[in-house]
Amino acid sequence: MQISRTVIDCDHKRFSLTNYFCRSPVRRSPQSHSRAPSALPASGSALEGLALRPDKPVIAVDLDDVLSQTNRVVAEWHNDTYGSNMTLAHFYYYYYWKNPFWGAPEETFRKVEEFYRTTRLDEAPPVEGALESLKKLIGRGFQLVVVTARQQREMERSMRWLQRHYPGIFETMICTGQSQETLADEHEALTKLSKAQVCHKLCAKFIVDDSIENAHKCARANPPVPVLLFGDNSWNQREAKFGDMKDELSFDEKLELEGGREFWRDDLATIPEGITRVKNWHAVVQWVDENIQL
Repeated sequence: MQISRTVIDCDHKRFSLTNYFCRSPVRRSPQSHSRAPSALPASGSALEGLALRPDKPVIAVDLDDVLSQTNRVVAEWHNDTYGSNMTLAHFYYYYYWKNPFWGAPEETFRKVEEFYRTTRLDEAPPVEGALESLKKLIGRGFQLVVVTARQQREMERSMRWLQRHYPGIFETMICTGQSQETLADEHEALTKLSKAQVCHKLCAKFIVDDSIENAHKCARANPPVPVLLFGDNSWNQREAKFGDMKDELSFDEKLELEGGREFWRDDLATIPEGITRVKNWHAVVQWVDENIQL
């Protein structure tokens, strides 16, 4: 695997960005302020030649269900393909196999692979209010970077989607590779570079993310990464647990084991210091105006 290196100076501390995640640069035209993304092959390239402005603070922004209505098109695809009646309300947890209709982990991973082979991901609509709010944040002096758990192989079409719906908004996109296909178990996920580590490297002021799991990892990082936990979604109201074999069961298996009891109601998450819930993009801008001074 080819490893490359770039160094960013942040508040007089130097951080080395050396790892195997992907980076897709945004190239600026000298004749225009508009920016067109240029996707690199999903070959394990590191952050090579990343040139963020040192005078502009960075905001890290998740992609799925923060910028793109991904779970909406996933549910629609599952219903069309498997005859289910899945809605967003059935996404009790971030991990699909812990929700109704998906089946055991192995079946879930197969379905996710099947979904990625379709064009449905490209057809996802943008999240309401995101573009206008992101423009406001840029106008307030921030620069924006997408930090997504998508696989490197999805980088090019993800960049095309971003350019179509958010032209000229983002400086770059970083893929940590912690998406549903790789999460066969929590141990595998932990071998990847975390979003908290990426935020440290980028010197990000905070991250906007819809995953309570990612939010807790960022809040527990050293130093902590402030998180705006985005959206009023079922899957970020509770945190998935991985303490024993019961936590690896499919939704139907666990429901049977619990005698039909609504066990997911036991997993409602607490929100520690450093994590702030924001219902929508308007609330993101409002929080920034009230809490960050440039």
